[in-house]
Amino acid sequence: MSVNREATHRMNMYLSQYLTDNLDILGEQLNVSNNALINTAIGKFLLDMKVIPEFNSSDVVEQKVLKETDYCKLIKQGRLDKGTHVSTIERIYVKEKEDFEIRFAYYKPNKKNNERLILRPLDLNEEELFEVFCDAIDKEVFSAEFENKLKNKLALKEQNRKLGTK
Repeated sequence: MSVNREATHRMNMYLSQYLTDNLDILGEQLNVSNNALINTAIGKFLLDMKVIPEFNSSDVVEQKVLKETDYCKLIKQGRLDKGTHVSTIERIYVKEKEDFEIRFAYYKPNKKNNERLILRPLDLNEEELFEVFCDAIDKEVFSAEFENKLKNKLALKEQNRKLGTK
């Protein structure tokens, strides 16, 4: 049986657009992002297929919020305190995107000795970056998946170095 690739491609494009349009409609009705809807659908599918075990509210671990602003919730923070300023790597929850992000930030104390976020790039030498990165790892700023990817990348780089390739 021969497959008409062009017809299959057109059908896939139509279905993709149809799903996107209906996600937009449902998202507007529920005031929920498309990412949240997709994550919910995938979660339900994985539960239905018994890929992941069912859980109840006692299984959910609430994350402590270190600080909250109109923009985001600061969940975890690796720090390097240099006295005159603080360099950080942070796990934040961005409210508008309804998603977690990693932020490299720079803070200075104000007159009340509270930390004020400085809206400029974080510039560090390698030793300082290593220190704040290690603190971020210790404080679980990064997901286990990210840490595994990083570990694999470093192992591959070391293996290539030994073989004399890039």
